Amino acid sequence: MIKEITLILTVLLVVMLLIDKVKVSLLFTTTAVLFVIIGAVSIDDFLTSFSNKSVITIFLLIYLTAVVHKNFPLLSLMDKIFSKAKSPRAFIFQMTTAVSGFSSVMNNTPIVTLFIPYVYQWGKKHNVAPSKLLIPLSYAAIFGGMITVIGTSTNLVLNSFLRSNNEELLGFSDFLIPGLVVSVAGVLFLTLFFNRLLPKRGDGIEESQGVLREYLAETRLEQESNLVGKTIAEAGLRNLDGVYLAQIYRNGRLLSTVSPDLELVGNDRLYFAGDTLKVVEVLKSFSGIVWAKNEKFALGDNAELVETVVPANSYLQGKSLKEVAFRERFDAAVIAIHRNGEKAQGKLGEISLTAGDLLLVMAGPNFKNKISQGKDLYALQWFEDQGVKKSKAQFFFLVSLFAFIGLSAFGYLDFFVALVLSLLSAAVLGMFDNVEAKKQTSIDLLLILGGAIAIGKGFIDTGAAQLLINPLLSVISDWNQISIIVVLYLITVIFTSFVTNVAAVSIIFPLAFELIHDLGLNPTPTYLALAFGASAAFLTPVSYQTNLMVYGPGKYIFKDFVKIGLPFTVIYSLCALITIFALHKLV
Repeated sequence: MIKEITLILTVLLVVMLLIDKVKVSLLFTTTAVLFVIIGAVSIDDFLTSFSNKSVITIFLLIYLTAVVHKNFPLLSLMDKIFSKAKSPRAFIFQMTTAVSGFSSVMNNTPIVTLFIPYVYQWGKKHNVAPSKLLIPLSYAAIFGGMITVIGTSTNLVLNSFLRSNNEELLGFSDFLIPGLVVSVAGVLFLTLFFNRLLPKRGDGIEESQGVLREYLAETRLEQESNLVGKTIAEAGLRNLDGVYLAQIYRNGRLLSTVSPDLELVGNDRLYFAGDTLKVVEVLKSFSGIVWAKNEKFALGDNAELVETVVPANSYLQGKSLKEVAFRERFDAAVIAIHRNGEKAQGKLGEISLTAGDLLLVMAGPNFKNKISQGKDLYALQWFEDQGVKKSKAQFFFLVSLFAFIGLSAFGYLDFFVALVLSLLSAAVLGMFDNVEAKKQTSIDLLLILGGAIAIGKGFIDTGAAQLLINPLLSVISDWNQISIIVVLYLITVIFTSFVTNVAAVSIIFPLAFELIHDLGLNPTPTYLALAFGASAAFLTPVSYQTNLMVYGPGKYIFKDFVKIGLPFTVIYSLCALITIFALHKLV
């Protein structure tokens, strides 16, 4: 009876993932806890899933990526690398090559975070639409991660499943050649066909004047108004219906945080954000507030108009601007929210944010510092490297990093230990501390990874996977090994296109495990096909978090990913499968 309930709960998990109405971390954790309650997973196995070596390795890589990002002038380095790119095609080639290389050894989400503003502004500088550049950025991070076993969480999660089921682990040599083949093919495909397959859509900042006319109204407080001398709260300018007072421009100075106790002064420029029709009602309701004579959006040198994007796993997801106290948290006021290429409607402060939302903000002087302290909001503006200077600490860190990784590569040191020692060296040199560790630790990611491993183990141990496989065995038992692996690969690609790659691995691994043991398949090529299939996240924007990150900034629509993703997936799949089959002498 347990295996039937386990199968039902797993199917419900898949359905809920497809519906995409509940946080992924909550779904995985709840399902894993239910597995414990029904006896599908022991408490010890449940706890072990969250302390799995591969899970901890993922976080160690995230921490080391943060160390490099914070302590080395990567943006300046990129500028030197790409400064010679005189055409969009040359830039695409250089950018995708660099990103895939970085992504092979670093966590790919921070890589895309780092590159988005640079790529975005390179496009602006050279009159190239961001929509021509940002999907290639995301794709390069995805396929570059397949060059090594540590390049993407998918490979590490798969190894955690193998470890928990006493299977032989996949190593660096298993991924290197097929990973390089798909990366070379991916770079060439994007370089040759990006212009033909990707849309040309206007830059958000260039279009912002239209956005501002709709969402932002500039008004002036007359000197004779009876509101002069009153605080914002006393004047009744808080909690307005459908509109709010975003900022005040006074005597050449921008007041980016409008507190209730701030007194109004004659000739203040009041910027109301929200529904423009509601601003008209404000003008009718409050004596002495009139339309500003100068209708241009001019804030002088005191503030900037910056586009930002809400990343996957952000604290902001599912919360409104009002709930998170956005202005105080980021020293910025949201002027408009773009979602799926369209302006979100309604009262801005009450709209629940979601991953991929594009926020147009008026940034105050502390904005850059505030967003650099976390990972909940990414700016699409390239800020010059500041405060990152050459030091002895950087030199000693690089020496220790290459030494530990080198010892690991030659088999003298376990890779996990090499990562721990590298991070300890960064801490000793003052380049990493507990504050940074806390900032980079995602509880949601931990819940997803640990929950997925527990679910996968329960799915196999209870026999639920066998229950699902038995009908399939009667159909494919006479097929050759290549045909079975191809079918398993295609099923994985379909799953990863609509749920997370970790979810795809956790759902398909038990089926692959049973097929391998029931039909005597060669395990290494089968598991490699599963890994490459789970990372074939090119068909939809929801298939991978880097796709969601570029979705808003590129002003893409769903079919843009299908148009380029379909032929790209075919090329990627052929290269991956043919290489895997050839290396393991299946063809």
